[in-house]
Amino acid sequence: MDILAVTKAQNTTAQAYFWILVIESKNSSISVSEGLPQLLTYAHDSLKHEKSVWGLVSNGQDYQFVYILQGNHPTYHLMPKLYLIEPESAIQLLQVLKAICKL
Repeated sequence: MDILAVTKAQNTTAQAYFWILVIESKNSSISVSEGLPQLLTYAHDSLKHEKSVWGLVSNGQDYQFVYILQGNHPTYHLMPKLYLIEPESAIQLLQVLKAICKL
């Protein structure tokens, strides 16, 4: 299993942090939930600068967006999983990724 973690901070009046964690494996049998602890670890550091951080974990077929909130005890919220191989879900995923690219 290989993992690529990327963060993007925009130079705007308020920096926007967005973490991406891609899990690469020979097959997609590795669940995106296995990458969640590592994503949360990377993204948690960004909470020093922001009140909230967005994250994405993917194994190439399944996509899990995560919203992390700063606080005494930081919390995270899992968004509904999106699947590349299901037509309706794939359309939603492409719409979300298109919107992210416009940022």
